[in-house]
Amino acid sequence: MNPNEPEKKGLSPMAKAGAYAGLAFVTPISGWVCYMAGKWMDAKYGTGYWGLVGLMLGCAAGMYETFRQAVRIEGLDRKK
Repeated sequence: MNPNEPEKKGLSPMAKAGAYAGLAFVTPISGWVCYMAGKWMDAKYGTGYWGLVGLMLGCAAGMYETFRQAVRIEGLDRKK
């Protein structure tokens, strides 16, 4: 490594673009999976609200994971 070169930190712009493109699927997929689990619970226990509860929990979990991954991609989780 050349000492005169600035040290590159983090991901390249193309790697970031790919990582962000993958994040577009996290919230909808987690929402759908939890909704389907809630619908299964509704059918099993004869209730009518677990589908909505599952959808809300899945979307919240997906948004949280999207935020965590965005922070990781941008390198904001590293201490300087």
